[in-house]
Amino acid sequence: MKILLLGATGNSGQRLLRLGLERGHDITVFVRNKDKLVEQAGNTIAQLKVVVGDVYDAEALASAMQGQEVVINAAGNVNDGDSFVQLIDVIATQAAKVMGKSGRLWVFAGAALLDIPGTALMGTDLPKIPAQFQRHKKNYQRLKASDLDWSMLCPGPMIPAADGRARTDLRLSADIWPFAVPSITRWLPRIGLLVLFGKNIGAMTISYEDAAAVIMDNLEPNGKYSRKRVGIALPPGVRGKKKLDF
Repeated sequence: MKILLLGATGNSGQRLLRLGLERGHDITVFVRNKDKLVEQAGNTIAQLKVVVGDVYDAEALASAMQGQEVVINAAGNVNDGDSFVQLIDVIATQAAKVMGKSGRLWVFAGAALLDIPGTALMGTDLPKIPAQFQRHKKNYQRLKASDLDWSMLCPGPMIPAADGRARTDLRLSADIWPFAVPSITRWLPRIGLLVLFGKNIGAMTISYEDAAAVIMDNLEPNGKYSRKRVGIALPPGVRGKKKLDF
């Protein structure tokens, strides 16, 4: 497939680029620093079309999207402030103009954006969830208002894979927490739901390689994660990092 990858030099972007090339995709990368990309990509740079520019430059972004089938955004971070919300808005706006309803878009969010099974709440409604995660909610609302074929990856903390490889036994969910919850969940107070979330954050600690594989496995339009938030968890009984710092 023809893929435009934004943020190819970051932790997630590097893994997405590597896996995309391994799978034979036609990849265009949009980066600010070509020298950094060349250093990281090595000989594979010859397989890429490279566009150097600012992702906030709507005209440049629209030009790079011409002829693409999928746009994957690995640029920006929720801790960047309101500029992160602006970034997703620029990407969504230009993708809708250039690619139309057939535009396939993947973006990153966080586990706090997922719905809590059996309730009318999402993680961002819980106490003590850092305020910056409301930006993920704004991005979600922006994408919902579009006609794009979008998906939002909502992992917990991400770390490098010890062996550099993605797992093949991950639990995936559409819109809700990706782990089993007790039947009493619907009656728990919000602080109780926060405790439950915290106890399972280790299970939602995945690798950058895992995240890249989930996205690359679900590039096709109108798939099961079309217009969905995607939760990810390790297999039952497997625990990762336990700190509540998603």
